Amino acid sequence: MKVAIGERIAQLRKAKKLSQQKFSYEAEIERSYLTHVEKGRKNISIDTLIKITNALGVSLKEFFKPEVFSKNE
Repeated sequence: MKVAIGERIAQLRKAKKLSQQKFSYEAEIERSYLTHVEKGRKNISIDTLIKITNALGVSLKEFFKPEVFSKNE
C-alpha cells in the first residue's frame, strides 16, 4: 500500500507539472520526505496525506479512486 500511495502522489503531482521541490513547499513537507513517500519507503500519516491532497487539489475520495487502487492489490 505504501508503494501504491506513493505512486498516486507522484502521478497527481506530475499531472500538475510540479517538481518535488515546488510541491513539497506548497504541501509544507520536506522534499526529502516526499521523495521517500513517493518511492514507498516511508509510512505516511493521515495528517500528511491530507496536506498532500489539499496541495494537489483533490479530495481523499478522489485520491483513493477504486479503479486506481484495485489494480495494486
